[in-house]
Amino acid sequence: MTTMEEGAGGYRIGAKEIDAVLCRDAAVRYDYFVKRVADWEEIWSLRNAGGWVAAATDTGQEVLPFWPFAAFAQRAATGPWADTAPAPIALEAFLTRWLPGMAADGRLACVLPAGADRGATVDPLHLKADIEAEQERLQ
Repeated sequence: MTTMEEGAGGYRIGAKEIDAVLCRDAAVRYDYFVKRVADWEEIWSLRNAGGWVAAATDTGQEVLPFWPFAAFAQRAATGPWADTAPAPIALEAFLTRWLPGMAADGRLACVLPAGADRGATVDPLHLKADIEAEQERLQ
């Protein structure tokens, strides 16, 4: 039996879909993320009482991780992030406040990290442009 987890707007994501996405390379996961968040208008990250989680590149640049559905974020809530829980971010706020603010602060976005694979690490304004282009395509 496949378990289903509630995604944004009632989208039901199954464990098989999650596994299938997470085993793909970072570029494929990036495309999946852009399409899903443009369609469902919600992004997920992890947070605890201390705030949103962050990581760092090998050179020390701060990176904020993002997932398209809570179920993906929940799977990442292990190890150093074991005390965190998935929290949603509305797409409008992500595009108008989060990504421009991250760019101004010199932070990067990490899209759909999966286990040892850190995911696609991108400039926030590049991610913003890709999501907006996908939104235009959907209209």
